[in-house]
Order: sequence, then C-alpha cells, then structure tokens
Amino acid sequence: MKTFLMGIVAASLLVPAAARADRGERLEKRGERMERQGERREKRGEHREQLGQKFEQKASADEQKAAELRQDGKTRAANAMDRKAAREERRGQRLERQGERMEKQGERREKRGQRVEKRGERLENRNANGIANGATPATPATPAQPGVSAASPASPATPPSK
Repeated sequence: MKTFLMGIVAASLLVPAAARADRGERLEKRGERMERQGERREKRGEHREQLGQKFEQKASADEQKAAELRQDGKTRAANAMDRKAAREERRGQRLERQGERMEKQGERREKRGQRVEKRGERLENRNANGIANGATPATPATPAQPGVSAASPASPATPPSK
C-alpha cells in the first residue's frame, strides 16, 4: 500500500513538469504559425502595393486621354475621364497605403513569432533538463548540498588558532 501511495505521489509531482513541456511545444508551434502568417501578410501587402501602382498608372493614362478629348472639343467626355482618373488615383493611393501597412504588420508578426518560438524552445529545454536531471528547484528549506544544513555557515566565522 505504501509503495502504491508513493507511486501516486511521484506521478503527481511529474505531471506539472510534463504539462510545462507540452506548453513549450505549443508555444513553439504558435511561434512557427505566426511566422508563416507574417510572411503571407507581407507578401499580400507587396501585392496590394503593386495593384495600387497599377491603378495610379491607369489614372495617369486616363488623364492623358481626357486631355486629348478636350483638344477634340469633347468636354463632357473629358470631364467624365477626369473623374474616372481621380477615382482610380484615390483607389491606387489607398491600396498602396494598405499594402505598406500590411507589410509592416507582417514583419512585426514574423518577428513576434520568432520570439515566441524561441521562448517555447527555452521552456521546453528548461523542463527537459529539469526532468532529465531529476532536479527540483532549490529553496532555502532544501539546500543544494545534502550534508549541509541551511542554517550553518559555509565557512567558520573565526579562523582556527595555531
């Protein structure tokens, strides 16, 4: 019966360490996932910026076309082209701003993912080392050296007389 109870006590002491090791793995996976999300967001931001530049190019082409229409005496069509060019210009600028912002967010998420992943690795290694060595953290009540009591000084206060 005593061995059975000691087994239960030992198992209950190891459970939190195993849970922490699992937590380290989860942190590591979360960091990897955040890195991938950041890379995707950066890529999407770059694409959005390029799309914005295309719209701005279309707007400048429409402005040139409006100028040609004005020279031909077609002012109403030229005004419509100017409005279209203005819309495309605004849309292009908005898409570029969004793209830049998405890129920055992606970079930040990627860096944060790296930090979280490292933290998970450290936690995992710390727990693995603690379990492998069978060590429990030393407290003042449990001294690091078994033969020395916590209250006794490490060296004698007065040197021995000769």
